[in-house]
Amino acid sequence: MGLLKRRTVDAPTDAPYGVDNVVCITDATPRDRVAVRGQVTRMRARPTSGMPALVITITDATGTVTAVWTGRRSIGGITLGRSIMIEGVAVLRGTSLEFTNPAYTLLAR
Repeated sequence: MGLLKRRTVDAPTDAPYGVDNVVCITDATPRDRVAVRGQVTRMRARPTSGMPALVITITDATGTVTAVWTGRRSIGGITLGRSIMIEGVAVLRGTSLEFTNPAYTLLAR
């Protein structure tokens, strides 16, 4: 199992926090490593193949993506309304993008 990366940022700015590929959600493309940021608008725990999985929906002004962390029912600090940046490789699931086990950064409230 891979390592879950967590970073917390205290002051919101437009700087990409060391990530040079932060894009709007609508500009994110499948199978490319990108980072997106937005607010958590939905959270649910769903079992996947008998294992727990935390699923969150992240929304910005341009669209919505889904992030799934396998083997987790919750992650400290990730709550509804929280600003977050996730980084990883997204895949197309139906008509929306989904990140599996992305690195994440909790942004200032």
